[in-house]
Amino acid sequence: MRVEKVNEGVGLTDPSASGWSAVAPVTVSLAPVGLQAQPNEYIREAWKDRAYGQTPEAKLSAASDGQRLYVRVEWQDDAAPNREFQDAVGAVFPTNGTGAIATLGDAEKPVALWFWEHGRPSALRLISRGPGRFRKADGDELSALGTLKDGRWSVVFSGPASAAARGKIGLAVWNGSNDERAGLAAVSQEWLPLELD
Repeated sequence: MRVEKVNEGVGLTDPSASGWSAVAPVTVSLAPVGLQAQPNEYIREAWKDRAYGQTPEAKLSAASDGQRLYVRVEWQDDAAPNREFQDAVGAVFPTNGTGAIATLGDAEKPVALWFWEHGRPSALRLISRGPGRFRKADGDELSALGTLKDGRWSVVFSGPASAAARGKIGLAVWNGSNDERAGLAAVSQEWLPLELD
C-alpha cells in the first residue's frame, strides 16, 4: 500500500482531519489467530466452542511528512456493549524484515505493535512473540487518537517515520464486547507492503 507524502504540520493526528480525504484507504481482510497457536491449554479449552476474532476487515491508510508516519485504521464496531474488556487495534510491523503476522509473531521472529485501546490514556509500543506474549518496548514518541461514530471506530497512530522503512504493515483488532484480548484477535493473514514515495 502507498504511504502518501504530505507536508509537515498538515494535522493528520485526528481521525476526522480533512487531510485524510486525500489518502486512499486499502481494505485489509482479517481472520482469527488460530486456536492451536494460543499460549496455553486453558485458553484453547475455554474458547474451543466460542467464536473470536470475528471482525472481518478494516480500512487502512498511511501518510508521512518525513518525520512522522500516520496510520489510520477504521472498522465496524460490534453493537453489543463492552464489559470487562475494551475495543483495541494494533498496527503491526516486522522487527527483522519478516515475521509471522497471522500469529502476531513467534519466538524467533517477533513483531512490533503500535497498540491503542479505548480508555487507555496513551498508546503503547509492544513487541509480540506470539499470541498473548507481549512486552513493552522503548522507542520514539508514539501517540494515538480514536473516535467512534455511527458504529465505526477510526484510530490514527502517529509514530516515527522510520517505521515505514520496515517495508511492511499488518493489523490486529480486538472486539471488547466479545471479551477479546491478548491473542484472541482478528489479524491480517499476510503483510501489506509499505511503498514510500
